[in-house]
Amino acid sequence: MNGSASDSVDEALAAIGDDPQAALEYLTPEGDGSVDGDGVWVPGQTTVDRWTMLTSRDWGKHAPGLDALTAVTGAASSFRNRAPSETDPDVPTTADARATYACGRAMSYFGGEGFTKKDFTDTMKTNLAVVMANSSQDVSTAAARRSLGRGATSAGLAATDIASLIYRFGDHQDAMTTLATGLGQYHHNKLEEAMNDPDAGKGNLSNEYRRVAASSFYLQTLSEFRFADDKKKDSEEQTTTVDTSLSVLNAVSAAGLTALTDEAAAFTTGSTIAKPLVSSQVTDALGTSTGDPYTGLKAQSYAAGLNYGLFSTDSDKGRQRAIDTAKDHDWYHEDENGNPAIDTTALTGDQASDAVTWMNDQVTNSDDKGVLNDLEESITTGEDLGKDSAESNNGPRRT
Repeated sequence: MNGSASDSVDEALAAIGDDPQAALEYLTPEGDGSVDGDGVWVPGQTTVDRWTMLTSRDWGKHAPGLDALTAVTGAASSFRNRAPSETDPDVPTTADARATYACGRAMSYFGGEGFTKKDFTDTMKTNLAVVMANSSQDVSTAAARRSLGRGATSAGLAATDIASLIYRFGDHQDAMTTLATGLGQYHHNKLEEAMNDPDAGKGNLSNEYRRVAASSFYLQTLSEFRFADDKKKDSEEQTTTVDTSLSVLNAVSAAGLTALTDEAAAFTTGSTIAKPLVSSQVTDALGTSTGDPYTGLKAQSYAAGLNYGLFSTDSDKGRQRAIDTAKDHDWYHEDENGNPAIDTTALTGDQASDAVTWMNDQVTNSDDKGVLNDLEESITTGEDLGKDSAESNNGPRRT
């Protein structure tokens, strides 16, 4: 590529990094491709040529270019899982499919063998975390060791690319918080969808918490790999980064992005992340617990079980029913109709520990104990899944 052509690329990227519509049009022009019957974007030759140019470019000669390219991909990614609606009328009907293709190409490129962790600037880390946050269904799928969907694999994305990309920004607290926020919103949507089914029961809640746990421990393991390889294992920086991101993931999975204050919510567009988040803004908005995230997740699931009415009101299989014994604890709250209405995001570390003790020591009704045991076992299963996914041959290229 000659000098003038290279300069035009740099200028184009710099101009559209803050314009999601322009970024999406640059990476996947709407008139150059089509959506097939499965909702997958089939790119035309112009799009293929553009990605070939971008991914074969010698970025070493254009150092700021990678910061700009990742800003463009982050902006374009905010169109994933969006469709035209009364509240979001300017979204092209093809936007989700095109953004999915662009995210797949970006994640396979930056998570691939052409980069190492040393190539990533802080700006690249936070921009690519936006891409990952808006591609949370792919992250969750990789964490649970399921097969990536055709929409992702058609763009060349593999599970090891996802793991490698998270590993490469796993030492950056703002980047990890950004990913955790998007991933939490994805799980929040799935949880609400599952439990709004009239036939929903304890199995639905357990399945969703298994998936949350898998994502949590997948992120934890990948981040800890990064700190260990950087000779910072068990450092204060590792503890803060991991615990903060997992607490954010847990809190947002319970409450959704609507729990963020206006200041932090300015970084979002509907249910997607528009730009990198600042960790302190998110934690201040959520008031996330400083306790152990694993204990917090278990307590959150127990509270959700109470809120969704999964415990008995008339079982005689033991006298200590969950709903009766829970009323003696300061984390328990009811609505005006006397139904459990516990704010799961407001649980302090001490309250989470107390809820786990409550489950183990106070609930003796066997029906209720069965619900609680199912939730705990699902989280344990999810923990194993997430760790195994990060440690398997689909784990990161630790470079």
